[in-house]
Amino acid sequence: MSALLDIRDLCIGFKAYGQHRRVLHDVSMHVDEGERVSLIGQSGSGKTVTMRAIIGTLPMPPGVIEKGSIHYGGQSLLDLDLIERNRLKGTGISIVLQDPMLSFNPVLTIRRQMDDILRYADRRLGRSRSKAEREGHMLETLEKVRLEEGPRVLDSFPMMLSGGMRQRVLIGMALLNNPRLLIADEPGTALDVTTQDEILALLNMLVAEEGLSLLLITHNLGVVREMADRVYVMERGHIVESGTRDAIFDTPKHPYTKKLMAAVPPLYGDHVKTLAYDGPNPMIDINHVSKTFALRSGWFGRVTASVRAVDDVSLTINQGDIFGVAGESGSGKTTLAKMVLGLTSPNDGTIAIGGRPVADFAGSQDFRKSIQIVYQNPGSSLNPRRTVADQLAVPLKFTGHDRSAINARIDELLTLVDLPTSYASMYPHELSGGQKQRVAIARALSVSPQILVLDEPTSALDVLVQSTVIDLLHRLRREFDLTYVFISHDLSLMRNFCNRVAIMLRGRVVEEGHVAEIFDAPSHPYTRALLAAIPVISSKEEALKPKVSKDERERVLATSTALGG
Repeated sequence: MSALLDIRDLCIGFKAYGQHRRVLHDVSMHVDEGERVSLIGQSGSGKTVTMRAIIGTLPMPPGVIEKGSIHYGGQSLLDLDLIERNRLKGTGISIVLQDPMLSFNPVLTIRRQMDDILRYADRRLGRSRSKAEREGHMLETLEKVRLEEGPRVLDSFPMMLSGGMRQRVLIGMALLNNPRLLIADEPGTALDVTTQDEILALLNMLVAEEGLSLLLITHNLGVVREMADRVYVMERGHIVESGTRDAIFDTPKHPYTKKLMAAVPPLYGDHVKTLAYDGPNPMIDINHVSKTFALRSGWFGRVTASVRAVDDVSLTINQGDIFGVAGESGSGKTTLAKMVLGLTSPNDGTIAIGGRPVADFAGSQDFRKSIQIVYQNPGSSLNPRRTVADQLAVPLKFTGHDRSAINARIDELLTLVDLPTSYASMYPHELSGGQKQRVAIARALSVSPQILVLDEPTSALDVLVQSTVIDLLHRLRREFDLTYVFISHDLSLMRNFCNRVAIMLRGRVVEEGHVAEIFDAPSHPYTRALLAAIPVISSKEEALKPKVSKDERERVLATSTALGG
């Protein structure tokens, strides 16, 4: 088997402010024809720099390729000029990025965006196709990625498609010009477990049926175990270990690889950390709550339909609970959280915090001192133009702290989340992902709330950083007797973090109880389908997952079409 992509002794550095720092150190790796290879490592390890060097988007300057070579199909990529390099993009090497919404133009239809790709490639390659020929090719490509309603998809804008459909379209766009190498950069991170499972199965099918070679760049080790033939482990710009998938997962040799494996929260087995705790007093009481959104269309905004995002939900969350709310995208998790936070009002039912109806004091200082939220992506929830101190001062000013008290409280908050007080003068772009999330947690704690709503707080973090943030949240809960509402589609993390969990489907709670009950003996078919879709890192865990046949899985998921947010 010949190497389609061959990287030898690659060293890359960056020059900034008169200094030079090497970020890749003698990196050597290869991808053979028809092979699935994964490059893994935590954020900042050099994975993205390697990928950008391959596809020719490394900013030069400040990036400098100091030495080494990159060969594709026997041709040296580093010796090609810009025009020749661009000819390979999409035709020889194509890429699928992490967040499909960031890869689309939101104001253009899928048809227009796919057609632009085809016309651009035709000009580069000196060929000519009619509009009908290009459309026929688009429909054929959408069929390859299992999108049967091709004409409807082509006429849709990106926001009109589900997350899974957008990811399939993105893969289809990458395949339009028949590349030989597909680079997938965290292809399932932004998706729930069932949709991610479908996308991974699609990529495996394309490798088998289309003869593609796949380079998978990810920090999700469960995905790697399902997708890769061989694995390279990268730490601080060095390839520290490589081998077959089974060798890396069954007998890791390097301490860093072992550390990565140990940081993955187990789904089953002796290492599961079950939080055995029952809070003494009800903190949040959700009583027969429903929320319906009107869909409007036409010139006069007439109500033409409605969506029942949350449907007759009743839950009691006790003081000190870490209460998980799980389900696919569109199951109603976020809408429920918004009602608990007082950001939207239910059409029916009531929500009370500490025995006090949310409707009576939502938006007041007392309410904001009762409940706060930590968002999914700290990069977008922090203002890039404000220092850490400025971000932490906003809620303190809102709750009436004076300047001297604010400065002292900022130092106290940074110490609380294990950050040096000197970080107060830094901007978000100067912080790592884990450090930004710690600032977001500090901001939520600034007014000493009793409840934190954690909306996917670790989904943007790699497993090692995720582990440190989870440890921090556990410590803060013990110290301040906090109650957490944990919204996530990461059921492995939920198994090890929560004491109770509710599973939502189409706005309804289909199963609720202690985590051990839900995970060890799930009673609802949808819960079993969710657990069966979770990628795990060992054959022992795989054997303990619920067994769901393909027909049963498709039948269950067909009923879980998203109706709400």
